[in-house]
Amino acid sequence: MSHVVETIAFRTKKSREDARRQRREAGLRKKHPARVAQLLALAHDLDARLDAGEYRDYADIARQHGFTRARITQIMNLLLLAPDIQTEVLALRVPPGREPITERDLRRVLASPVWTQQRETWASIRPSE
Repeated sequence: MSHVVETIAFRTKKSREDARRQRREAGLRKKHPARVAQLLALAHDLDARLDAGEYRDYADIARQHGFTRARITQIMNLLLLAPDIQTEVLALRVPPGREPITERDLRRVLASPVWTQQRETWASIRPSE
């Protein structure tokens, strides 16, 4: 008579909960690009594709991406930021949760077309490291 020994692996409910908690906490510590950084990157991408002739105009972009023309204009206006501010925005990485800089904050910076004034406004709202 032969006996077959079969091993069954299982984890307790507590060990599953601990593993789930560790994954969640690791995810909360992980930083991701800020939403405004993603929008600015999208603006650069759309601008390059517009220059390449892939789109005719902002209305064409809006139709193909499901945005309104006004929203495309808002996104593309981010390209009017001073280059050094754009660099800082693109480098923003934040943990999950509330964003330190919103698009509305950047619109306040964009209120002036003069880069020196934009830099002054940006300095007042820039997130501290």
